[in-house]
Amino acid sequence: MKNGEYIFEVLLGGNKKSEYIYTLAEAHAIDLIAKTIAKCEIQVFEKKEAKIEEVKNDTYWRLNIQPNFNENGTTFLYKLVTKLLTDKKALVIINRGMDKSKLLYVADDFKSSETILYEKSFSDIVLKDDEGNIINLNKTYGPEDSIYYSLKNSKLITAKNNFKTNSSKILNTISKNFIKSNTAKWRLKKPGGQPTMIDIETKKPISYEEYKKKITEGLLSDEEAIVMLSEAFELVNLNKDVNKDLSDYKDEVEQISNTVARMWNIPLDVFYGNKTEKSTSNNDFITFAVAPYFEILEDGFNISLVGKKDYLKGEHISFNRTNLNYRDILESANGIDKLRGDGFSRNEINKLLGLPRIDETWADEHYITKNFGNVKGGAQ
Repeated sequence: MKNGEYIFEVLLGGNKKSEYIYTLAEAHAIDLIAKTIAKCEIQVFEKKEAKIEEVKNDTYWRLNIQPNFNENGTTFLYKLVTKLLTDKKALVIINRGMDKSKLLYVADDFKSSETILYEKSFSDIVLKDDEGNIINLNKTYGPEDSIYYSLKNSKLITAKNNFKTNSSKILNTISKNFIKSNTAKWRLKKPGGQPTMIDIETKKPISYEEYKKKITEGLLSDEEAIVMLSEAFELVNLNKDVNKDLSDYKDEVEQISNTVARMWNIPLDVFYGNKTEKSTSNNDFITFAVAPYFEILEDGFNISLVGKKDYLKGEHISFNRTNLNYRDILESANGIDKLRGDGFSRNEINKLLGLPRIDETWADEHYITKNFGNVKGGAQ
C-alpha cells in the first residue's frame, strides 16, 4: 500500500469516501499483523520425566502443519488472527477425527451464550472453505471443545467511529471544493436589441434558452464536438484559472492512513513498506503491534489444549518469536561466536537462525569460554 495509491478510486467512492479509505487502511494494518503471526512456529512443551522438553506431537502437527483436512497451519493461523482483529472476537472449534485426534476450525460465524459468571457455550456455528462451501453445525460447543477469543475496547471503537465521522466531513468538503473548482462555469453574453436567432440546422427561430442548451451539450460532451457560436454571442469561461489538483485529497488520504497506522501501533515506514536496512522500526512493530496478540493466542491454546493441571506442571504452548526478524548468518557471525562462548549449544543457535538441527552429540554440548565465574569464586 503506497501513499495516495487509491486516490482515483476514492474520488469515485460516493458519499462514503472516508469509510472506504479507513477500511482499506485498517485491512492493510490487520494483514500486516496477521501475516507476521502466521509465519511463526508454535512450540509445544511437555514434561518428560523430570524435565520440560519441546516436543513435536499431534498438537504441534495440528497447530503448525494441518489443523484440519482442508487447511494448512499458516492459512489457519492467518484466518484466526484476521477474524479476531476484524470482528474483535473469534472462535476455534475442536472436533475429534476418526483417529481421536483434535481437528481445529475457525468459525466464520457463531452465537455465544449470554452467560457472564459461568463458561460460555456457542451455537449456530458456520464454517466456510475457500471454494465458498458452507456447513452449519447443529452441535452446541462448550469450553471443552472450543477456544474463544474476545477483544473488547469500547473507548477505541468510539474513537474510531468519531474519527471516521470527522474524516468524512473533511473529505466531503474537499470533494465539493474540488468539483466546484474544476467544473467549468460559462457566461454567455448576448447584446440587447438583436434580431431573432435562427437555428443553423433547422433554419427555424430558436430561443435564447434553447440556444444555451445546445451550446452546453456540446461543451460537456464526453466526445469531440464542435460548438456553433453566433457572432452575436460571446462565451467566457469564468473559472479557467482556478482549477485545483488532487493534493488536498492525497493529504487527507495520507492523514487517515497515518492515523490508522498509529491506532494499530505500526510504524509508518513498516505500514507503507518504506523501511530501510538501517531502520529499527520492525522491532517496534513486533513489540507494540504484534506481541500483545501472541499473549492472547497463547492463553487460549494453553487453556483449551493444555489445561490447568498440565500447565501448572510446566507444560505449555508458545510462539517461537526468535525468527520474526531475518538474520543473515554471515552478518551474525560475531554474535554467534559470543553465544557459543556464553554456553549456547550449536543446535540452540541453529534454532535461533532457523537452521536445521545437527544430529551429532557435539552440537548439543555447552561450553563457557569467556572469563566468567560465580559470585563466590570470582573469575576463573
